[in-house]
Amino acid sequence: MFYATLSGRRAVPSHYLLKIESFPSLSKAPIESYSSEFKAGGYKWELSIYPTGDKKNGGQDHISMFLRLLDTNSLPAGWEVNAIFTFFVFDRIRDEYVTVQDAITVLRFHSMKTNWGIPKFIDLETFNDRSNGYLVDGTCTFGAEVFVVKNTFKGERLSAIDEPVTCTYTWKINSFSSMTRDNYPSDTFVGGDYEW
Repeated sequence: MFYATLSGRRAVPSHYLLKIESFPSLSKAPIESYSSEFKAGGYKWELSIYPTGDKKNGGQDHISMFLRLLDTNSLPAGWEVNAIFTFFVFDRIRDEYVTVQDAITVLRFHSMKTNWGIPKFIDLETFNDRSNGYLVDGTCTFGAEVFVVKNTFKGERLSAIDEPVTCTYTWKINSFSSMTRDNYPSDTFVGGDYEW
């Protein structure tokens, strides 16, 4: 969980948009959160919005948003999914999607942690103030983007030896022309810290 400040952009969220036309009714309903599924990056995700905050995770007096990776039983043992995700709320006055820009980081989803989120995405006082453009005539729009980070890197290691160990071994073979086997082993010799 992380906490951050909001900033806007014009581009529509790439993966998911949810328009709620009666948000005040939803926030008074006996449900704690609303969840919806979408696909991104080859995986199935669930976006959960807590209209009055996820109080268990310190989100009281805020809108909380969480992302959960679904269908994890179909993934191989020891699976791991690294993803960058961004949540949005639409500002109808300024015609921009407001996001938590300074919280963008790669997060690791795995069998012990399938859920990440922002308990304090936006405070309810700011959200409910019509002049901010988030909630106008009871309508608001939320969005999400999820970019899966695929591990396709190449790694190398370079090491320099200041004083390499040199070793010379001389093997004298008598009657070479009369040898008939496919191979002959030499006597064991030491080179550096190893026997050869």
